[in-house]
Amino acid sequence: MIKVVIVEDEINARNSLKKLLSLLNSDIEIVGETGYVSEALQLLSTQEVDLVFLDVRLEDGTGLDILEQLEDVSFKIIFTTAYDQYAINAFKYSATDYLLKPLDPLELDEAIKKAQSSIENEKQRQELLEVLKNNLAKKEAQIVVKTTEQQYILKLQDIVRLEADAAYTVFITIESRIIASKNLRHYQEMLSEDFVRCHQSHLVNMKHVKSLYKGKFLKMTNDDLVAISTRKRSDIISLLDRN
Repeated sequence: MIKVVIVEDEINARNSLKKLLSLLNSDIEIVGETGYVSEALQLLSTQEVDLVFLDVRLEDGTGLDILEQLEDVSFKIIFTTAYDQYAINAFKYSATDYLLKPLDPLELDEAIKKAQSSIENEKQRQELLEVLKNNLAKKEAQIVVKTTEQQYILKLQDIVRLEADAAYTVFITIESRIIASKNLRHYQEMLSEDFVRCHQSHLVNMKHVKSLYKGKFLKMTNDDLVAISTRKRSDIISLLDRN
């Protein structure tokens, strides 16, 4: 039996989540619910909890306030949030589980199954939470990059470019090369407007572009030459002119 606590300040949203949980999974026991930081701290300090559905914004603070005040965060967390593009990007960058309200039953079911089957490494979980807090606080933006063996936390400003390698992506930073286990399109959709697809195989950080070389290449701050496709050439030149 999965012991669940729901921390959600909207009564309708809370009731909807409880109803969906009862319909989707009979192995869930809701051991507590609240919409307040103070009450959530009391619940999570005294109850044995496996999974918490945690709203980002609450009546008297945020879900992150709860995590910062707890001495031990040993439970799985699924954040819930209303549609906010900045918050969504923060969750994506930090690779933290989240659901958009109103909740989609299929997405909720998938999230529950993932929570059931995953045994997260404690160090990795803490790193993901730190990246999330950093991104939500609008500090220096970071992204979690996972390889087949481990995860890396990169500052966006340190990424020079990304290069497609079949189903993988090579991150070239100012200090290293990392082969990530997602394709280039995945990161193109995730990263900010500073990252531009100049070729089917290349995504560049425009802040690291030094110059246009021979009209066919971008010279990067690490002196790499990155090809520009014919189709993208006029768009890239326009961007360079604006900068």
